[in-house]
This record gives sequence, C-alpha cells and structure tokens, in this order.
Amino acid sequence: MRGVTLEEISAATRISPRFLEALENEQWDRLPGGAFNRGFIRSVARFLGLDEESMVAEYALETKGLNQSAATPDPHSQGMPRDWRPVITAAVVLLILIVAGALAIHIYRVRTRARAEGQATPTSYVAPATPAAPSAPSVTQPMVPAESSAPGSSH
Repeated sequence: MRGVTLEEISAATRISPRFLEALENEQWDRLPGGAFNRGFIRSVARFLGLDEESMVAEYALETKGLNQSAATPDPHSQGMPRDWRPVITAAVVLLILIVAGALAIHIYRVRTRARAEGQATPTSYVAPATPAAPSAPSVTQPMVPAESSAPGSSH
C-alpha cells in the first residue's frame, strides 16, 4: 500500500525478506514464533509509520489459537546439555598448580634448613691438620724487636 519493496523494508529493519513475505501473506507458521514475531511486527510498523501496538494486537487476535512453540517453551525440556570438559580441565590444572606450589615450598624449606644447619656445623668442611710445634728461631736469624723498626726510635 505504501509503495515500499520488501528489500527496502529488509534493509531498514534487518529482517529477512522471507520472514517479511510470511508476515505480508499471514503465513504465521513460517515465522520463528513468540517474541520474534511481535518484534518483527513492531519494526515493520515503525518503519511504515503505523501504530505498533495496534498491529501487535491484530497479530495476537489472529494467532490466538495457533501453537507458538517459541512463545511458550516446553516445561519438560532439559535445555542444552552442559559441556563439563572445560570445567574439569580447569579443576585439574588448578590442582596440579597447587600440588606443584606445595612441593616447591617444601623443597625451599628443606634447603633453607640444610643451609642454616650447614653454617652452624659444617659437615663438608675438613679441619686442617694441626701444625707441628713451632721451631725455635735459629741462631743465624737475628731477633729484632718490633719496636726497634719503628721510625723515630733510637738504638
């Protein structure tokens, strides 16, 4: 009625032309259902300058008895199954890091304790052999007192 093509409406509203064609021909079963359908109707009405609420009300009256699977989810459906592999992998990595950290702390403490004990009583240090008794000075070596070599001392 407004002289606007489906391609123009599709470009402006970002709704697929096949859904716009289904709206125009009132083929409700070709639409995704529920809130999507109401959103499509609001977008098209806004683009064409029509009253959005009255258009959604007309749609609701026409589809009152139809099964709209997207509008009412099945209460017995379990939903998408959860993939636990990333969670398990993260838990294993975290456990490995904790064990490695505890092991590193234990090794550090053992080495620190060994170093501390090693400084108090060296185990790898071998005491030098006791020197022989000091030999008596020979007669050829004159004994010079340390004070006589000081400058300014008199002889």
